[in-house]
Amino acid sequence: MLGENSPIFFTMNQNIEVSIADILARLESKMDKLDGKIDNLSNEFNQVKVDVAKVDEKITGIDKRLSNLEFIARTVGGGIIIALLLALTRFLFPSVTL
Repeated sequence: MLGENSPIFFTMNQNIEVSIADILARLESKMDKLDGKIDNLSNEFNQVKVDVAKVDEKITGIDKRLSNLEFIARTVGGGIIIALLLALTRFLFPSVTL
């Protein structure tokens, strides 16, 4: 009769335990590799966030400089238009004094 104490049953249990131990060891090694990959991705993501913040800061600086240049261009453009209008007025009406 086969019972729990028989050699066949004990050998089957041993083989199953060894197989489960091997499977667990492989699963743990795969999980360790996945953890490493996740850590690497997390570090790369953090680096990308830092790079985006730097680019955003540079864009803000460029926007401020561009706003200043637009103001200067409008002022100079307005001055040139006024000067041209005055010159045209002087040319068309030389006897009028301003």
